[in-house]
Amino acid sequence: MPQPGFWSRLREARLARVLLVYLAASWLILQVVALLQDRLQLPEWLTPVSIALLLIGLLVVASTAWVQSHPATKAKAEELPRPWQIDLKGLVKSLGQRRLPHLTWARAILGGVVAFSLLFGGSGIYLYLKGRGAGLSLVKEATAAAGPGVAVLPFRVVGPGLELWREGMVDLLSTNLDGVAGMRAVDPRAVLSKWRDEIGEGKEASAREAALQVARNAGATYALMGSAVALGGGVRLSAEVYDVGTGKQVGTGLVEGATDSVFPLVNRLTIQVLQSGLVREPAGLPTVDLSRLTTSSLPALKAYLAGEQKYRRNRFTEAAEDFTRALEADSAFALALYRLSTAYGWVEGGSPRVGEYSEQAARFAGRLPEREALLLRANQEFHRGRVSAIDTLERLTWRYPDYVEGWYQLGDVQRHLGRDALQPDEKFRAAFRRALALDPTLGPAYIHLIEDALTRHDSAEARDLIARYKQLDPASPHARAFELANALVWGDSGSRAPADAALDTLSIDVLGRLSASFAFSRPDFGELWVRIARAFMDERRSLDDRTRGGWQVQFAYFSQGRLAEARQALASIPGEDASSAGVASTLLYWHLYGDGYEDSLGAPRAASVLASNPEWWARIWAGAMAANEKRWADAEKEIQALEASARESQQKGDTVAVAHRKAWAQALRGFVALRRGQLQVAVREFEGVFQASGVDRYRLRYELGKLWLELGDLRKAERYFRSVDRGAIGAPAQFYLGQIYEALGEVEQAKLHYARFVSWWEKCDPSLRPWWERGRQALARLTRETASR
Repeated sequence: MPQPGFWSRLREARLARVLLVYLAASWLILQVVALLQDRLQLPEWLTPVSIALLLIGLLVVASTAWVQSHPATKAKAEELPRPWQIDLKGLVKSLGQRRLPHLTWARAILGGVVAFSLLFGGSGIYLYLKGRGAGLSLVKEATAAAGPGVAVLPFRVVGPGLELWREGMVDLLSTNLDGVAGMRAVDPRAVLSKWRDEIGEGKEASAREAALQVARNAGATYALMGSAVALGGGVRLSAEVYDVGTGKQVGTGLVEGATDSVFPLVNRLTIQVLQSGLVREPAGLPTVDLSRLTTSSLPALKAYLAGEQKYRRNRFTEAAEDFTRALEADSAFALALYRLSTAYGWVEGGSPRVGEYSEQAARFAGRLPEREALLLRANQEFHRGRVSAIDTLERLTWRYPDYVEGWYQLGDVQRHLGRDALQPDEKFRAAFRRALALDPTLGPAYIHLIEDALTRHDSAEARDLIARYKQLDPASPHARAFELANALVWGDSGSRAPADAALDTLSIDVLGRLSASFAFSRPDFGELWVRIARAFMDERRSLDDRTRGGWQVQFAYFSQGRLAEARQALASIPGEDASSAGVASTLLYWHLYGDGYEDSLGAPRAASVLASNPEWWARIWAGAMAANEKRWADAEKEIQALEASARESQQKGDTVAVAHRKAWAQALRGFVALRRGQLQVAVREFEGVFQASGVDRYRLRYELGKLWLELGDLRKAERYFRSVDRGAIGAPAQFYLGQIYEALGEVEQAKLHYARFVSWWEKCDPSLRPWWERGRQALARLTRETASR
């Protein structure tokens, strides 16, 4: 029987069709490779190796098509594997006999899958070994320009009563080594986080190389390993330092002493390590006194470390108890004062003792290394309401790029003061994310990120953050609150109804955290916030809790333009009445907005209540009402009274009070100019005091937005209105942003902001209805115009 010719064989093999399908599949594979390479930062050699594999695959596929169409294959069909059969046994047998296996389509595809699996697996191993994961890349980029870093690893402990020092020595030695002869101690929290991930919680490294790898991944140049061994009534501390690049030992230390003399022992150990070779000029070493950096009291330090563990899990009330015990043992313990201030900041918000502890901590800042000193000064500036705290923390994180606490505090300060500095919200998000990249176990860094995701209606990010947070402490009040928030906002009827039913019986800790999740949010959460706030007002709760709920209810109604309901809620707040200064000042605050907010009956009564109030701040309201009613001489009299009060505070040495009173006097001059129609003067006065502490910067940003809009500078107006696009006057800000973008020709942005305004004020009062109607008509007009294009 004659053999078919070459061209006949080509047609039977259908090579053209096979090659066309293969080339299309190859193009798709290369697109996937390029996407993964970009998203996962895979090595650059991945693409050329993929092309090489595809070229080899091309030969395999062409050969398979040729073999499958060969007459001999058809003749021996009973003996050979079928075209789509792998036949692993036969495949292994052929390879064992060093023969080329019979080519089938299944084997060709299997070979391609195995080849690319090995390629991507190798890329992943390469990525891990080179330390180019997302979080590690962030650390290494930031630390590249910093000095040589030393990572103090958890100590091996032998003997009773020493377990606390496994991680405690990490803190103590890191503090001692940081800043010595240009040395930079890698942040202990980042080191411990890496250790837990790679070695395990409370575990010891199986080999030195495993421990060195932790230090490498933390971005360190050197690794310090050590042990604490009990010796009867004493302890022996030993340490060894290694270059993580070469594995060579570069320093050692060994000290012994009584267990109640741990600080002098750690000091001696530090000096020995440095002088043994870690630093080449021992004569230039300063004498490092650990008691200056932390405390000379062992009970104080133990209480502080216990509180720090609770703080990181967002157990702020329990942590505050530990920090208080630390201060009972050592009242000059600066870091315990700082931590107590931040713990109470979460528990009590605007409580006076938050600022008091911050001030006390700052007084001891001079005893601390530069890193901790900057942190304490920034915290003091923050609690004084100074925007300069942001600059201080940015300087801190620039100098110490792996300092977890610095990034966390920068995010927190930017969350609260960033809009006062006209910064975009992405700034605080980036700082919190940086802190979590360095240490994913830092619980407080999750809180504002979750709240922000709720505010932005970003369900994917919120759920991801909540899931990660719950892994840290699933039983915490925060975890429960975030679960409820997720169910109330995005849950179906099966999850939303039980969450709503649970509100009235929640513990005050969970309810308070749930309410705080919406405190920064937009008015479109108004109804939900009213429901949560009313849960505070259950008769079974304390008077303080019910009062807190009443204030929240009136605020939620006010932000939706429902002024009558807001005033009714204000009048029925438990523990308050029309004669209280809080109610009176709130009524005036609304009234002075104008534009439909006026309260011609309630405002005069509120003004009379405050007129008899002897407090200095009552002068602000008296002056504002005088300016609003064009009683210029009376307004000037109140301004002068504020300035006189500032001089009295100056004589008493109260610099904070001086700054507050002067700032309010200047703000009141701006308000007088505004009511006189002197717009440029009003801008100058408002912007001059805009970032001062103590003034109502939220209200100033709103007024400055209106002023610049009226003066025709749309971009300046835009910046101010964007900084107040949520909260009490978030809806009016959305209206003005709609006007600005319409004037700039940015139609889609204009429609977005008009739509928010119309939605948020859907139930507004009749006095605000003409304003709402203007927004609705603008939205309808722009919608028609874009549809007709």
